[in-house]
Amino acid sequence: MSSAFSSGDSIVQNQVPVTAGDRLGLADIWNDEQRDRCLRWIQKHNLKRVALQLPDSALHHSVQIVSELRDVAGDCELALFVLADTSYGSCCVDEIAAAHANADGIVHFGHACLSKVARIPVLYVFLQLTFDEEHLLAALSQELPDCTVALRCFYEVAYANAVARVKGALLARYPSATVATVAEPDQQADVLCWKLDEGVRPSNGERPVLYIGRDNLSFFNTAVALETSQCYLYDTSRPDRQLVRTDAFGAKWLRRRYYAIERCMDARSIGIVVATLSTKGYLEIVSRVQRLAKARGVRTYLISIGKVNPEKLANFIDIDCFVLVGCPENDVFTSREFFRPLLSVFEAEMGLNVTWREKLLASYTINFADLLPDGRLHSDVEEVSALAREANDTADVSLVSGRARHVAVREEEEATDANDTCTDLAPKGKNELAQISSADQFSNRSWQGLEQKLGQDAPALVQEGRSGIPIRYQNDPTD
Repeated sequence: MSSAFSSGDSIVQNQVPVTAGDRLGLADIWNDEQRDRCLRWIQKHNLKRVALQLPDSALHHSVQIVSELRDVAGDCELALFVLADTSYGSCCVDEIAAAHANADGIVHFGHACLSKVARIPVLYVFLQLTFDEEHLLAALSQELPDCTVALRCFYEVAYANAVARVKGALLARYPSATVATVAEPDQQADVLCWKLDEGVRPSNGERPVLYIGRDNLSFFNTAVALETSQCYLYDTSRPDRQLVRTDAFGAKWLRRRYYAIERCMDARSIGIVVATLSTKGYLEIVSRVQRLAKARGVRTYLISIGKVNPEKLANFIDIDCFVLVGCPENDVFTSREFFRPLLSVFEAEMGLNVTWREKLLASYTINFADLLPDGRLHSDVEEVSALAREANDTADVSLVSGRARHVAVREEEEATDANDTCTDLAPKGKNELAQISSADQFSNRSWQGLEQKLGQDAPALVQEGRSGIPIRYQNDPTD
């Protein structure tokens, strides 16, 4: 793992495939087959208002795509909208922007993380990139001469059509091989977004894996989900394309995450940054992080700020670390520019969940769905809280500060609710109790934000404000 993680806040580098030019050609994303496929999908779901979400590299083709869809739609009442910007990342389905146009369906173009979307029907139109099929087969034959090996083949979705063409030759060379396909919306995926022919995800990592695509988070997520020790990457972005055996768990950036996990263990306040509003299960994972934090006596704050960057999070100076709840291909948390550590959900799980204390990074995932019930790394929060109570008297030493930290486990309240995870009782004196919350931490600040003074100001007519530059405003009443 190298180039894809050298600049953590450049999420676009992880989503837009490398091409000869800055812009994608029309043939890379649109043709008569895709046009007819879109029309059949629209008619099948009886859609009237459809949003077209295109990445920036293909946005200049939106006029022609809309024109062709309108021509083939004929006289039927069909309103088409082009989403020119995204709320978070171009790989995610933007339900928020589509809702502004009251769209009842979305056609997503380009690279996609394929996170489950629950509220609106979605059709994916992937890029149609190619690679040297003969060179791949020759490299495989040299690396894996045994034709009986049970090879599993995965790929970046932009190469789905190219893999479909080479599938026959690959199975002829390795009869026991399995070529994964993208699971349909009504199918239960076997691994991440993939559907395997055998139907059941293998429980061991002995079978070799071939991945066709770039060395990015799509590859990393697949490699760690399969937990394989034999992973071969055919990097299509390199000029000298060759088959390389890689170890996803040996990535340098992954080893650096130990520091962030240790800071999470030291934290007394955590900010949960919501970087998605459409991925299925994001509310459940927010609730899970809140409950894990409460079991360790850590305050939590829920933050929704759109696209995440260091400048926005630097405004929250009282928060010790942040947890990013977002797309599995959002690599912003690997950036070193943040004022406080920014962790993935699984890293926060390792810091807050005592069951992971003895096996840090023995497993890894960026897909928070793996931590939900039926996920491969799920653990019951109630059992975690019970283990925390048993370890209540155990002192732990921070590897960052060198100080002993005591895990103060609080007794769970009856009828615990996710919205009340930051509310507790504190002795006030004279045997009285006062209710406190996380918001009280800011009550002693000299500046607490803009004062609204609702109902305290007399009504006034709306007047034209100042305009111009600060050195000399126009219509300045002080002149």
